[in-house]
Amino acid sequence: GNGPLGMEVEKRKTSQATAIILGIIPNGQADKAGLKRGDIVCHPGSNGNEEIRYDQFIAIAKSGRRPLRFDVRRIDSSILSGVDGKTGGGRVSADYIARKQAVIAAAEARDAKHKAKQKPIPRSEKRMMDQKPEKIYDHHQTEVSDETRRAMAAVKQAEREDAANLGYNPYESKAMTSGQARTATVAVTQGEINAGNAPPQMAAEASPGRVNKPKDPVTPGTPPPPEFEHAFSTLVTSNYDHAAVLKSLSIMRKLINNAITKGQQGNDETSSKFRRVRLTNPKIKETIADVNGALELMMCTGFVLSESDADGETYLVFPPGEKGSSWLSSALSMMESYENDSGNEIKSSRV
Repeated sequence: GNGPLGMEVEKRKTSQATAIILGIIPNGQADKAGLKRGDIVCHPGSNGNEEIRYDQFIAIAKSGRRPLRFDVRRIDSSILSGVDGKTGGGRVSADYIARKQAVIAAAEARDAKHKAKQKPIPRSEKRMMDQKPEKIYDHHQTEVSDETRRAMAAVKQAEREDAANLGYNPYESKAMTSGQARTATVAVTQGEINAGNAPPQMAAEASPGRVNKPKDPVTPGTPPPPEFEHAFSTLVTSNYDHAAVLKSLSIMRKLINNAITKGQQGNDETSSKFRRVRLTNPKIKETIADVNGALELMMCTGFVLSESDADGETYLVFPPGEKGSSWLSSALSMMESYENDSGNEIKSSRV
């Protein structure tokens, strides 16, 4: 119909800055069309895979062009289905709720599969089993392994030593000044830092008895946001199988790199296979869907959950035309560094 759409739209906090429905006016066009708060606005015919940028949607809505056709992507979860948009006297962002629902929906799916495996044993079978000693495995109470704690402690100790030697903390979320960069370069080339304790790149550049030509000051990359660091911390500390964590990191780095490189080249038919990850794929299920923190980490980097109308499968989809957030290279380096450091520690422990 003509006239106002009867809804309020919000800009999502993603690299694409796409549109999400913040509120619905009762009895308006949007209400009659069945739209809901938290629906993500997508291009028509895209099956909810291609989101519309916020400024583009606003321009179309204000142009008066009617009828206005677009798809929406909606993720429901039993936990947040009753959220009314109010908390502590303020209004919750629809984008926050949509992202929270996606994570919770995935967690509910994992929980449902776990409960299906834990169905009560019939009494007849239970009586037969009573004669055998029982072993109880509590996966929820598993403590973090000593191996994981040592790896985390080693990383933190190396960061503290770097900060003490350089006179500033290069891991803080602030830009390095040109003076600090020159100090770091001189410290390395003059041998003031013990090469054994220096970061790998610095240790490779420092040669005894030789002064290299100072390089141009370099500003460190943008650090990952808190939600990525939280997902990463969950991944490396809440899974009892440390080898599975390292395998998960390796697979995710490959998927992310493919999505921002091969997934953005050529026509859509060719590139889309590098931007879509089927969660029921046995390898993906083992290394991402069934690993605590892995799915959340993938979504932090730009992937979104999407249901396919064609096969009914759930996919992780990376948007076309996107190279990733400015902090993505730092996040990939963090993943690779932990994977390599922990892998080396495991190898050395087997000698």
